[in-house]
Amino acid sequence: MTRVEITSFGYLHGAEPDARIKLDLRHHFRDPHVDPELRYLTAHDQAVRDAVMATDGVEQLLQAAEAMVDAYLAGPRQDEPVTVAFGCAGGRHRAATAAAVLAERCAARGLDVDLVHRDLGKDVVERTETVPAGRRCWSVDWPEYTPTDVTPPELRPSALARQVPDWAEAAPTPADVQDWPQRQAAALVPFQLDARGWPLHPQGRTGRTGRNLGRWGENSAADPIVVAGTGDQRRVLLITRDDIHEEAIPGGMVEPDETVPAALARELGEETGVDLADQRPVILGRDIVDDWRASDQAWVASTSALYLLPATVPAVAGDDAADANWWPFASLDALDAALTAAGRTLYAAHRPLLQRALDHLDQG
Repeated sequence: MTRVEITSFGYLHGAEPDARIKLDLRHHFRDPHVDPELRYLTAHDQAVRDAVMATDGVEQLLQAAEAMVDAYLAGPRQDEPVTVAFGCAGGRHRAATAAAVLAERCAARGLDVDLVHRDLGKDVVERTETVPAGRRCWSVDWPEYTPTDVTPPELRPSALARQVPDWAEAAPTPADVQDWPQRQAAALVPFQLDARGWPLHPQGRTGRTGRNLGRWGENSAADPIVVAGTGDQRRVLLITRDDIHEEAIPGGMVEPDETVPAALARELGEETGVDLADQRPVILGRDIVDDWRASDQAWVASTSALYLLPATVPAVAGDDAADANWWPFASLDALDAALTAAGRTLYAAHRPLLQRALDHLDQG
């Protein structure tokens, strides 16, 4: 029987183990440690496992890890075990959960699996440092955590003192924002403030700090998903974003004092020329979007809504769109295939929103 040896570990507890396949979960997947209710639990607790497995990207990572195991198993050295190591900061949450799930999946296929959690039973590493006010700061809670400042020149304090862009607020830091209670109450996705009164990304660290969005904290967006036709003839309306040149849902930020329904119709009209202001869409969800501009202190939360049309209508790119087209939408695979054939790429942050639309359509 082919043997697979899987190890979880924490980088703070020593050198990484030797393994053919090594996967570092520290900086790309949110850390349950930042949640006080999960901090002293481990991957043996269902709450931790649920939190890790609900993180965007973890399922795809595990599928890729299983595929890599298969690749090694198919190689000429089948007499040697395939070794896999998952690492995170402390080895108690992310790495241990991913290792356990991969071990379960390999065992279910009849493979001989050896699972070792090297550091799961070790004490929690208290990962805070003191800031000038003598308080604890979430965004620098690991000694080795050095997030990249994504603040563009026009949003730096010296530039804001001269001129504030029409799409941004004037506050140079979160300390200059005066209405945090109101922002928290109105948030699509609840978030907390750290001891300094600075906002914390609801999903944990991003590896980025500063602000490359209009507001500190949550930036509310509206994403209208317009689908025409039924079954295999379904089409979805996408734009080519002129900032990243990828195919995306025609959406954007909700303006101050604007309702979400109004923002959905406005963004759709501005970016595609399609007027559906007289239609009431189906609200699919309100979620954090993995936007490329997000940081530990500023992020995007979107209301996604589904509009259904009997047939496609003319669409013309406008505003922030370089192009607007209807694409096959029987499934995400069908959409991906059509985009690839056309030399285009789907904006990854919108994949979960489009899949939710498909799930709704297939259930209906």
